[in-house]
Amino acid sequence: MEDSIINNHIPQEVQTEKALLSAFFYTSGLSEQQDVLDRMLGIITADDFYDVKNKKFFQAINELLNDDKIVEPLTVSDQMKADKSLDSVGGEGYISEVLSSDGTIANVENYAKAVHEKATQRRLIDLFNQGNGLAHDPASQSQDLIADIRSKLDSIEDQSENTDFIELKKSLSNTIDNLNTAARSNSILREGALPSDYPYLDKLTKGWQQNNLVILAARPAVGKTAFALNLAINAAKSKEIGKKTVVIFNMEMDDQSLSTRILAANARVPMDKLITGRNLTQSSNGQVDPNADWTRIMLANERLSRLNIHLDTTPGIRINEIRAKLRNLQSQLQREDPDGGIGLVIIDYLQLIESDVTESRQQAVAAISRSLKKLAGELNVPIIALSQLSRGVEGRTTKRPMLSDLRDSGAIEQDADIVMFLYRDDYYDQDGHSEDDDDFDESAIPDRGPVELIIAKNRQGANSTVKLMFDRSIQFYGNLDPRQA
Repeated sequence: MEDSIINNHIPQEVQTEKALLSAFFYTSGLSEQQDVLDRMLGIITADDFYDVKNKKFFQAINELLNDDKIVEPLTVSDQMKADKSLDSVGGEGYISEVLSSDGTIANVENYAKAVHEKATQRRLIDLFNQGNGLAHDPASQSQDLIADIRSKLDSIEDQSENTDFIELKKSLSNTIDNLNTAARSNSILREGALPSDYPYLDKLTKGWQQNNLVILAARPAVGKTAFALNLAINAAKSKEIGKKTVVIFNMEMDDQSLSTRILAANARVPMDKLITGRNLTQSSNGQVDPNADWTRIMLANERLSRLNIHLDTTPGIRINEIRAKLRNLQSQLQREDPDGGIGLVIIDYLQLIESDVTESRQQAVAAISRSLKKLAGELNVPIIALSQLSRGVEGRTTKRPMLSDLRDSGAIEQDADIVMFLYRDDYYDQDGHSEDDDDFDESAIPDRGPVELIIAKNRQGANSTVKLMFDRSIQFYGNLDPRQA
């Protein structure tokens, strides 16, 4: 098949570029010239110019106006001489050529948009040509190539995003509409949010809201995966989810391990029974016993099988792969049903996501955190990302986590809309050892005990602590807070 992309004419608007530059010479003074530059810079950069001569001319104008010098043929000439770029563009004759292009101030935005559009098309052609070459390389891995292309497409898209401001009166109008809707509703959830099924938590957060990044952090083995799975099931069962799907990424367990935990919590059958298959009680004498293990397992299986939940257990997954999978799933679900799509994403856990950033682990985690926040906005869904805490908490007398305990990066706290910590007193024995330590006395751990869900950051409301009950044997979190109502 003929490579039509390579053979096609390269998109460019050289004459429009000149018209854009010539507009500076038809202004009434320095202030108006600076205004014209500001209008241009809201749309284009110097790299958007196809003709190198026009790019250098634009850079000279930019430098002049940044120094509060008026743009005139003589000042441009002097600036380009100082930059040693005048000879490379053809000397004084090139300045006259631009001056004769007769651009108008009224059309500055239109000129700039046309130049930027052609630049975007050229970037896409370069990317596709690069991808074409790499795809023919036997050493290339298709998944890595797809992830790389998607990342670069995102970069091109970022450069093309609309940067228009939103007028306050329009924003206020939407706010009043939302307020009227909330006032007519008896729900403590904000419109479009999903419930946690823990009333006091929902009262504090107003539910898991679209566009939000929620961080759930704890030390290893405290029970954050179990809590995240409880949240996933509760959201999937809610009427608010509608036809949307809950997506769970877990990089440590396979799908069977996750399903076993989910089944234990919903059938209220101990994990050890489900893992070994031993000592499972069943109905006898031909009568169905609702308390028998097998009865509860079958009923739970029937209920859970009706829920829209997708699992992904790819170890070492990259953030670009997560983005690609979610976008593809979103498109697929919405093709099947316009009311479908993704309703909630849970990622277990943030530090296990691979990154292309290699400078430091802190920078890598910061990049992943920013990407997750951006992805929540792109998909218009809440993302709950689990996170590890640093061992610094172990060295304190008071072991309750703080924001400074978030592992690897302060950017997690910055990007998150909500930061929650799980804390259990029984995680530490009398000697101060944690469950994560080899010296910990496991015989002292009760199967059932209180847990604090500490909300340390909350853009939706107040910080507080929610009291929960955790049954380790069945991986189930229940309400324990007297403020649950």
